Amino acid sequence: MALSNYYIKLKDHSGAVVALFAGAGRAGGRGDLRALSYKKLLRYPGEWRLYIDGNDDRLPLFDYDYQVEFWRRDPVGGLAWYCDFEGFVRSLEFTQDEEGRDVFTAYGRGYNDLLTSEAVYSTSDSALARKAGPAESVCKEFVNEGIGPGAGADDLGLTRVRPGLTIEADAATGAVWQGTGFQKNLLDVCVTLAEYAPADYMIVGTGPATFEFQWRAGQWGQDKTSGNGVRPPVVFAAQLGNATTMHYLLSRLEEVNVVYGLGSGVGAVRLLASSADAGALAVSPWARRAVTRQMSNGAQDLADCQLLGQRFLAEQRARAQLTFVARQTAATRYGRDWDWGDLVTALYTKTGLQADFKIVGVAVAVNAAGEETITPEVEDA
Repeated sequence: MALSNYYIKLKDHSGAVVALFAGAGRAGGRGDLRALSYKKLLRYPGEWRLYIDGNDDRLPLFDYDYQVEFWRRDPVGGLAWYCDFEGFVRSLEFTQDEEGRDVFTAYGRGYNDLLTSEAVYSTSDSALARKAGPAESVCKEFVNEGIGPGAGADDLGLTRVRPGLTIEADAATGAVWQGTGFQKNLLDVCVTLAEYAPADYMIVGTGPATFEFQWRAGQWGQDKTSGNGVRPPVVFAAQLGNATTMHYLLSRLEEVNVVYGLGSGVGAVRLLASSADAGALAVSPWARRAVTRQMSNGAQDLADCQLLGQRFLAEQRARAQLTFVARQTAATRYGRDWDWGDLVTALYTKTGLQADFKIVGVAVAVNAAGEETITPEVEDA
């Protein structure tokens, strides 16, 4: 049975609460859920699902872009009720199971879905698309001009401003970036800038139908690795009883570690600058993977060309991924001792791997039998 408790708030377009749904795994009574699941992802929208008895008389209260909040508490870990995830309603569905019972399913995505809803608005490679500066500043400019208070209207006179969205004050952090978002989706631009910075960002709820785009230099959470020296470390390993079903993958199939950047000019006088990832090249005698990329849109001199080359290499580096199902123990409880965005240490004895990882996502599910599973998704820190 689930050690944690859950309930759901359904809010209308004004942010007013119109219904509460309690529990999971206790279907059949008013106010009960059959099951629930949600996946929190840094930088990306994430997703959620609710499974409710199809005869519940409050189902007509669900509507497109209503907001859903997942509230959770962990009595064993000493956690009082807190909102663990929230997002918009994007899909509604009725089905009938094998026993003839009607089941209602609501599906949605987290507030970062707003970033997927708009493209960089520019008819040319203009100031709306081409920017330079600290990654945080550039990213917040793109978001503000894309869907924030500074978005304005399109050529049809229709507003591009997403109601209730504000932009956190700029702290001008991150590596200096130069380039263009011309003809790109806003989410793709934000991901590129966060990878380059490095940093994390999220759109978070701040009140009834209000949201804020926030940026965190480095990582969203805290450093809780075994060698952090400041906080109690969080180590996941099967022998510690807090991890099972471990899967580790290090793939270099898509890696690029050298890029030949073509800048401004034509023919024999065209600018050519190479950029390399020395660490990746040192992995083996045959590690070199080189490509040529056109960078004339953003590169006017050698420094510009190399800067864009390093940005490209950051996006194409090899990535280590580790997944496992977390078990709640006295020392490592989700929401109290670790959460998304934190840096943690994982030990996989089969491979001899002990390494530090960033928790980039958390999937939570409670099934119809009341069984709770919590699955972190981590990448190399």
